[in-house]
Amino acid sequence: MNRLPEKLTKLRKHYNYSQSYLADVLGVDTLEYMNYENGSAMIDYDQMKKLASLYHIDLVDVFRNSAEVELYEVNKANTDEINIEYFTAKKTVFDKLKDFYDHNKVASTIIAILLITIAVMFIILQNTVRPFDLTIEDINRLSVSETTVIYIDDNSGVRGSGSNANGELSNLTSSGAIKVSEGEGFSLILNKDGTVSHAGLIAKYASQIDDWKNIVDIAVGDKHIVGLDSNGRVRCTGDTSQGACDLSDMRNIKKIFATANGTITMDEDGVINSAGTFIGSGSIRNYFNIRDVASSEDILAILCDDHTIDVYTKSSLNYLEAESWTDIVDVACGDSFVAGLDRYGKVHIEVDNEEIRRQLENWSNIIAIDAASDYLIGFDGSKIYGVGNNRYNQFSKQELIKQRLDMVSNVEYSIDDEFVSVQFDGVSNASGYIVSLDVGIGISRRIEKAGVVRFENENMTDGKYYTISITSIGEGDYVDSDVYKLSFTFIRPEETYTFAEGSNMSEEEFLAYLESLGVSLDNVKGSVGEEDDLCASDIVTVSWSNLDGQTLTKSELLSREIEYTYCRVAEDEKE
Repeated sequence: MNRLPEKLTKLRKHYNYSQSYLADVLGVDTLEYMNYENGSAMIDYDQMKKLASLYHIDLVDVFRNSAEVELYEVNKANTDEINIEYFTAKKTVFDKLKDFYDHNKVASTIIAILLITIAVMFIILQNTVRPFDLTIEDINRLSVSETTVIYIDDNSGVRGSGSNANGELSNLTSSGAIKVSEGEGFSLILNKDGTVSHAGLIAKYASQIDDWKNIVDIAVGDKHIVGLDSNGRVRCTGDTSQGACDLSDMRNIKKIFATANGTITMDEDGVINSAGTFIGSGSIRNYFNIRDVASSEDILAILCDDHTIDVYTKSSLNYLEAESWTDIVDVACGDSFVAGLDRYGKVHIEVDNEEIRRQLENWSNIIAIDAASDYLIGFDGSKIYGVGNNRYNQFSKQELIKQRLDMVSNVEYSIDDEFVSVQFDGVSNASGYIVSLDVGIGISRRIEKAGVVRFENENMTDGKYYTISITSIGEGDYVDSDVYKLSFTFIRPEETYTFAEGSNMSEEEFLAYLESLGVSLDNVKGSVGEEDDLCASDIVTVSWSNLDGQTLTKSELLSREIEYTYCRVAEDEKE
């Protein structure tokens, strides 16, 4: 973020100047100077030199984003009488650099080339990391409970691992999942159409959630579920014994969060309120415009609007200090640790366990994190990884430094009346493949080796684009490949008709059959057969047509001139 507008405003207010006065000093109109402070226009170098002189500051402190400007106490009684043109300021770093260049042009050129090279390398390295845009990060694709993990794959489908004792991982259907939340023994999925899917819920709570419409956010505690609709109203169901659903007075809510036994809301003005019981509940109301919350029985971690973390704990855990972390986009905590994900995909952790710290050093390009009491999960967009207790096989033990598999090659697809079929060449060391077709929701098939995968095309639309995605699955010393994607336009094949060799139909039946297929009889010509081509009875039958033995599409059939021959009725039959 460019901090120059912030510094200009801070300096002006400190010295109690008006915007119109500073506009006169710089020789611009007041609106132009206002644009300098709000960041919609850029102040030039000569103008900034004038302000640096006026404020008794070094230019480098203004232009360098990380530097803070020094604010001096001055006597403002006669400030308006200062003539800027004759005010003598100390020589700035930029002035000194100009003097050096004037006297050492060759050396200055070499230094400039080196600096440009370093800058280019820095940009290249930054691009390989692909940091989150802090205004639009999406960290809702992962959620965990004590026994299970669920996450949203690249095709908006929901997948899970771990215990399925309550059916919480069964039938994880979705109409385009945008957020998942995991509770004790149940799963919740927010769909892009505003509905909420679920698995593992008892019938009483499931029926209530099925009535929710136009939902824009969900949050889950251990035993309660909260939904936020597009009108800013909060819905809540589940175990209410701890007061987590005491939300009747809350209006105009734009964001909801949940702790194990509590609910936190933020209204359109950024004001925070809460219900239920959780550590730090007395302090949460002092915040404004928070981004996220994570909690356990003894810890509350708050992701603030400036992408830093505040932590509240019981006294025995006061060593958990995360306040120095910056650019944080996601937060998680267990019984005795706090973790934060920064915009560059790196996971930070405060924990009294060096082995966990060592393992996390190998994690990179993570896009979401979550935690239960004794384990931490990271998601890189294609697979989950974890550290800590894995008694329910919630995560893979492999680390992200392992070799990534190649993508599949020679991918081909075909379309028939019923299926879209996909085939491809496999890769070495893959333990299998996930093949997906995006048809509004992610339909996926797992196969053990490369072959043909078929997807029903009954609900696909002619002329619409669809995407096939294939991931090579890694195990042991290998991690999943990048996703191979192939987009195509779906065109449903025309219906075809196969005509048998020779016809046993009567002439009347043959012509009626052609009419039933849409053929105009104006395009059909019949002729009598040879002299000896007599009918066996008084029924005139077709003995040959130019359709015999052919397979034609509807359009080919309708455009064809059709010829056929038929028998003559014997004289004795005529009588």
